[in-house]
Amino acid sequence: MNRIKAVFENTFKEALRQRILALLALFALLLIIVSVFLEPFALGEAPKIMRDFGLAAASLFGVLTTVIIGSTLIHRDIEKRTIYTVLSKPIRRGEIVFGKFLGLGGLVALLVLAMLLIHQVVLFIYEGNFAPHLLIAFPFTIIEVSVILGILLLFSSFSSSTLTSIMGVIFFIVGHAMPDLKLFAESTKVEALKYIAYAFYYLLPNLENFNLRSELAYNLPLLADQIVFSVCYGLIYTMFLIYITTLVFERREFK
Repeated sequence: MNRIKAVFENTFKEALRQRILALLALFALLLIIVSVFLEPFALGEAPKIMRDFGLAAASLFGVLTTVIIGSTLIHRDIEKRTIYTVLSKPIRRGEIVFGKFLGLGGLVALLVLAMLLIHQVVLFIYEGNFAPHLLIAFPFTIIEVSVILGILLLFSSFSSSTLTSIMGVIFFIVGHAMPDLKLFAESTKVEALKYIAYAFYYLLPNLENFNLRSELAYNLPLLADQIVFSVCYGLIYTMFLIYITTLVFERREFK
């Protein structure tokens, strides 16, 4: 446990040095600019659009931070040759993977939470009251980030940082296009394409399971079974990715 904690703290501090606070300032500035210029064009829907935009921006900033930093988590240690120092100590490679996952995941969680709180302040200035129910999006955003981070760690365990970042972006885009993929599978008349589409639909992470922005922004009802399924789906998928990453990382040889 102490070994995981040491990796966690080291990863957290290194990621924190990469100008995370600048992202918060940019996020706050973006929300303020949007709130100022949105009203004339929103046709009375400005508050709802502002809520939706804020939640989407917080999620996107969190994912981008994860991709940018997560794609170099392992490669940075290899390039600086600090991985050899770490591996010379009595620590399992699985503990390194899990510690790095917790370190960056914890930092991104704080970043996203800070953005959502900034969003609340902007909403208070804009509408005259807070919207605390929007904070329900926080745990689902973190689960989405955890899945993306798991994918990044998996690819970084055997490939370059460039390919890792590219795959992170691809999985993010494809993950949110899953409803369209399912619709294509149901409508196509080509059997081969149907089976391939269904295979991708069930194997690849469906990130739309964690997208509650419309429901929260427009005060639509949240279904309990949907929430339970999304949480269980995200946790199981993340644990599976970490497990596979550990298996791959343990078999990698460093020269």
